[in-house]
Amino acid sequence: MDVRLSISLLGVLLLLFDGGCSMSIGKLNDTVDELQDDRILVLENTITRLESQIKFVNNSKDHQKEPVMFYARINRSGFTLQTLSTLVFDTVILNLGEHYDKYDGVFVAPRKGIYLFSWTVSISSGNYAVTELVVEGQSISHTGSSDNNGGVHSASMTTLSRMNKDEHAFIRTTTYGSTHSFYSTGSYPHSSFLGMLVYDEK
Repeated sequence: MDVRLSISLLGVLLLLFDGGCSMSIGKLNDTVDELQDDRILVLENTITRLESQIKFVNNSKDHQKEPVMFYARINRSGFTLQTLSTLVFDTVILNLGEHYDKYDGVFVAPRKGIYLFSWTVSISSGNYAVTELVVEGQSISHTGSSDNNGGVHSASMTTLSRMNKDEHAFIRTTTYGSTHSFYSTGSYPHSSFLGMLVYDEK
């Protein structure tokens, strides 16, 4: 075979081989790039979902950990209220969540759930006081006391009530009689009101 022909054939083969390799490597690079893009997209979506889940868990934990409870009492020796009058327990001892208002005596539920309420009213000699827990306009339970024998006496009641978010609860005098008399001072039994969320209904 002619040496020049052999060199020519070898050159053609080299060109073909080099072109084929270049095309294969180019296609391979394109495929790798596409796979990387797909993987990056999957990772970004996964990170977004994880961030949402973490945010939800954190919010849920904060929601569960936020306590709702209050305790307030009255520090006045003697006073009277007419029927259907709200008792304002103006001395706040505890108010976690700040949902009880010491200026109007009303508790506002921050979320739906079962709430426990307990209250005590004290009276002095020759008087009476009958009160009730009212939740969103509905009377839930009553307690009262009267005294004809002298001294200071108290009456208490504890009850549970389901409340929806933003509903109101307070203690008021009932329609019994006309004038309800209370006695609540440092050296005698206090008239007091407490409430707390005991079961969170989500």
